[in-house]
Amino acid sequence: MFDTKSLIKCKDKASKAWDKHNFIFIKFAEVFFEKLKETNLTFRNVLLISSDFNETYRKLLNLNFQSLTYLSQYKSLLDKIYISKKNIFKKFIYLENLERMKGNKKFDLIICSFNFHNINEKLNYSKNLNKLLSDDGVLFCNFFGENSLFELRKSLIKADEKIFKGVFSRMPPTIKMMDASNIFSSAGFSEIVSETINYDIYYRNVQEILEDISGIGENSCLKYRKKSLFSRNYLKTLNTIYSDEFTNKDNLLKASCNIISMTMWKKNQ
Repeated sequence: MFDTKSLIKCKDKASKAWDKHNFIFIKFAEVFFEKLKETNLTFRNVLLISSDFNETYRKLLNLNFQSLTYLSQYKSLLDKIYISKKNIFKKFIYLENLERMKGNKKFDLIICSFNFHNINEKLNYSKNLNKLLSDDGVLFCNFFGENSLFELRKSLIKADEKIFKGVFSRMPPTIKMMDASNIFSSAGFSEIVSETINYDIYYRNVQEILEDISGIGENSCLKYRKKSLFSRNYLKTLNTIYSDEFTNKDNLLKASCNIISMTMWKKNQ
């Protein structure tokens, strides 16, 4: 379903001007760290599996941990992470091959930061997370939910139908919160608590929306998709369709960002 090589290329390209488009990750990192502090737990060995850059990582530096491992499949972002302490480590592993994590080290805190929605084998990935977690460990999984960019998705369908008399796969499928919960439960997690954090973002035109999506490497990375670039006529039509339905009183286009944040524990064996 998802083309991992294409996704990595998108992230590599996005890393060059990341700071111009990463505002969602910055905003959510603040929310997430407050959520983490509210647990009143002390974490010894922390694993951050990251598909953002350093937004969550910088917050975690405030924890009193014994070790922190930053894991990513995006080498361009990984190489830019600054290591300031001897107990912080960087690790490069393709997320679909998470079982290749060597050693017997267990983590009492694992954070999956914006990668779950782009994983092909989600159940297998979740089982590998469970194996890495200590018996008293907690997993936080944050990812883009089903209502993210629904305005763009709907407008793309209408634009395709108007111009091509058919619909192309331009955006990846999303995962519902309940489906994600069922996957984690099947993988051996319990006490699963889910919540959604929603942001409404406003733009002058569709081009700006597409630039922000590309700017964080979240372009459509389906294996079978319409690969041709948007023509001027297509973008004009898309912008008109979008504007007709999703503008505010200031004639700005609304784009929804829906983040699902899940907390869960490893089931006692």
